[in-house]
Amino acid sequence: MAKSKIDENALTTYILKNIEEHPKEIVRQASIQFNISRQTVYRYIKKQVECQNLIVNEEGKNKLYKLNEITQFYTFDLHQNHFDEEDIWRNNVKPSLPILSQNVNDICHYGIGEMVNNVIEHSGASQLDVVVTYSALRIRFRIHDDGIGIFTKIQRDFNLCDKNHAILELSKGKLTSDPSNHSGEGIFFTSRMFDEFVILSEDTVFLHNDDDWLLPDMGKNSQGTSVHMTIERGSKREMKDVFNQFTPGIDSEEYGFQKTTVPVKLLQYEGEALVSRSQAKRLLARFDQFKEIVLDFKGILIIGQPFADEIFRVFQTKNPQTHLYPVNTNEDIERMIKLVKTKE
Repeated sequence: MAKSKIDENALTTYILKNIEEHPKEIVRQASIQFNISRQTVYRYIKKQVECQNLIVNEEGKNKLYKLNEITQFYTFDLHQNHFDEEDIWRNNVKPSLPILSQNVNDICHYGIGEMVNNVIEHSGASQLDVVVTYSALRIRFRIHDDGIGIFTKIQRDFNLCDKNHAILELSKGKLTSDPSNHSGEGIFFTSRMFDEFVILSEDTVFLHNDDDWLLPDMGKNSQGTSVHMTIERGSKREMKDVFNQFTPGIDSEEYGFQKTTVPVKLLQYEGEALVSRSQAKRLLARFDQFKEIVLDFKGILIIGQPFADEIFRVFQTKNPQTHLYPVNTNEDIERMIKLVKTKE
């Protein structure tokens, strides 16, 4: 095999990402992927074991590898003491972490601050638990409280029909019951800064992963709310880039959070199609707070004429200042949107 210049960081990351799931194939796969000898791959694996990024179990014929994870647990009694999210970050979370690049440190700081503040300000919890876990590859946070579940609180505060409706509103951003003190932007932006963002509360789960939104059915109850956030230590994502995706240019007359992306799939209940004007009106709630709205139709196969008409003709006629941009549409959905627009 011809010698190839090795990208050491890329090779190390590849090994760490794949060795647990493919311990028997990792040497061959890495050798092919990077055009290097198997001996070189073995040498890099050995180096990761020696520096304790990997733990090896040598029992039996085959070696089993796992990432070496460091975990710290913190518990805060919110009834007995007054805690500030910045103090929790500076005195507890940050000292628990390894040295990070500035962009990853900023994202972790922002995420912890927003999620801990939500607990302190809104949950009515008596106890807050923060778990910090990191490996050579990624950082994971778990923030748990024993207060009122976040989706139940949103449902009650905004008089919504159920917790699924609460998740739909949460995904839009700008959702706050106290607009004089809170912008309602924390979860919106945090969920897009981390590689994976999950909220578990009672029997409901809200997950954002790589621009894909899922609403799995857990089928079990969990008291309070747990937020899980994961980011790779090598992430190149910048906070400012995430903010800039949803704000107009600095030359715009209205600078700020003016753009959102709404996953239409969160509106759809199992076994139901999106056909009625009532469904459309639920989707359209608070759209007039934004200048640009990307409607993501990923996972939607068909929409009805009344549903499309309410959104793309009736609403758009009444709100010309709000621009709607449907994406991930199939031919049937595109045809229905064009049909209702011809009636304008």
